Amino acid sequence: MITRRQMLRYLGSAALSLSGIGLCVYTYQRGIRLPTLHWDPLALNTQFNIQGLEQAIGADLIQTPLSEASDEKNVTARFRAFAPEPSLILRSEKPSKIRISVSNIASEAVLNYSPSDLKISETSSNTKRTLRFETASSSEISLQWRLPEYGDYTFASIGDTGGDKELNWCIERAHALGAKFFLHLGDFNYQEGDYQRSIDAFNNAPMPVYVSIGNHDHHNNGAIYQRFMDEIGPLNNVFTIGKTRFVNIDTAANILPYGAGQRGELLDLLSADNNYTDTVAFTHRPLHDPSEGSHHDIGSTGERDWLVASLKKINAKTLLSGHIHIYHRSKFDGIDNIIAGQGLGHQDLLINGDASKIVLGHVDKSGAVRYTAEPLAMPMEAHCHPRIDPVKDSLRDGEHQAILKVLEKACKD
Repeated sequence: MITRRQMLRYLGSAALSLSGIGLCVYTYQRGIRLPTLHWDPLALNTQFNIQGLEQAIGADLIQTPLSEASDEKNVTARFRAFAPEPSLILRSEKPSKIRISVSNIASEAVLNYSPSDLKISETSSNTKRTLRFETASSSEISLQWRLPEYGDYTFASIGDTGGDKELNWCIERAHALGAKFFLHLGDFNYQEGDYQRSIDAFNNAPMPVYVSIGNHDHHNNGAIYQRFMDEIGPLNNVFTIGKTRFVNIDTAANILPYGAGQRGELLDLLSADNNYTDTVAFTHRPLHDPSEGSHHDIGSTGERDWLVASLKKINAKTLLSGHIHIYHRSKFDGIDNIIAGQGLGHQDLLINGDASKIVLGHVDKSGAVRYTAEPLAMPMEAHCHPRIDPVKDSLRDGEHQAILKVLEKACKD
């Protein structure tokens, strides 16, 4: 005869077995993220809630929290684009006055809408568009921004900026170098307040900023993927401009199995469509650490080999990455891995020269991309905040006294 205690033990063991099976199934489908052991976050929502509308469906957009900014106090809904040509379809059953704001739109992008007789007002400030219009009863409105056909153009990329004055300078420098848009390679969150400062900087930039999540950006006394996805964009996505494809790949933390979750699904999907002149992949962690005796790279040979094979399947010849605070370019198993992790500009202080580089991608009319590295040329005043103190301590010797005095003077002034 089975006692009550034996029955409870049996049921407990069965429950653990079922949990284990469920865990294995979930792990296979979704992926485990290491070292923090957080599950792959859910996909972004494409259906939005806008007061006065029965339905709102979008592509390449996230609905962000309403801002307290004075120019947005009466906004019905607020969005951020994570690709150059976002769209919205709005359905209304009754007349409503709608005012929405969409940030991260290129200044040259043109709004196309239907119905053609819709009375719509669009104003712009940097990359933000504010739309005002009224819906009729039982109406459907389609909105989409379209880029003009580009000839030759340039984009910029760099990572590891933190979220203070250095980030603002990197954006300003990219704009001064003629970049149409900016690929941020992750790690904008180094100190308290960086997350909000970075979100503000991204939204107020003079050109669109597309962001790859870094290892410092997803964890802060607990997983904070949701804030990234609520206010910046998805962890993995793709967009195209003409015959050039840009693929944002999440390597902020290791994923097991390597090809699981949204990342694996996206790369599998893209491998079936390679009708592009060039595919540019960008991420946070590089394939290889060139520093002797150091392994500050993607962190797993298995994941690295999977990523290399995946890049080859989508015909991506280049991987832009940050994570290591250097500029380095080398071929790794046929992939041109460009490390641009000098967004803090500290190397300039250490050698008293233009060591820090920002990478430019030059796209020709065919869609092919060539790369150059330009001096970041960060001004001294961009280093004036408490995080520079450890760097200043490392400069306190005879060799660096001159540059230290220049830095301290800039920060006093």
